[in-house]
Amino acid sequence: MTGNAFAAIDLSEATRHELAAQLDAASTGRRMPGKLVAPPNWHITVRFLGDVEDAIVERFVARYADTIDAMRGRIRCAGLGAFPSLATARVLYASIDDPSHLLPTLADQAEVAAEDAGLEPEDRPYRPHLTLSRLRPKQDVRAFVQSFGDFSVRIPVEEVTVFRSERTPDGLVYRRLHRIPIE
Repeated sequence: MTGNAFAAIDLSEATRHELAAQLDAASTGRRMPGKLVAPPNWHITVRFLGDVEDAIVERFVARYADTIDAMRGRIRCAGLGAFPSLATARVLYASIDDPSHLLPTLADQAEVAAEDAGLEPEDRPYRPHLTLSRLRPKQDVRAFVQSFGDFSVRIPVEEVTVFRSERTPDGLVYRRLHRIPIE
């Protein structure tokens, strides 16, 4: 165990560049508040596993690979939101538009695989998002979000990647451990 493991939708380099460019254009020159997440670390979490032993990650991957029953698809990243709210934001995120409900389906199946691997059930409802910034202390971002321009980036969903976070002298890095294809 060297850091938190999680299953997520990874973004291609082209998608990262497109999203970064659109966010920059939509910001109209205003800096996003908080500590920004570096584009190489952008992802959409499907299931957080935590700081667990490699054996649990391996059991999760094996079970999830057998469990995934979803069709490849596309989602869209558009608009901003915040957890727990815009008035008391600790996380600023890009919202996900998923009319086919592909991500909740993948999250439900990941939940089954996680519990089968010995993890506790997730205690929060799944809300797909792409974290852009973390705010400590919390901030009111209503005016920033309201003045933010429109952006829309399509993201192909063809596999789920299992990552483990690692702290390095240069900051947090997400190491890819496994790729689980979606048929």
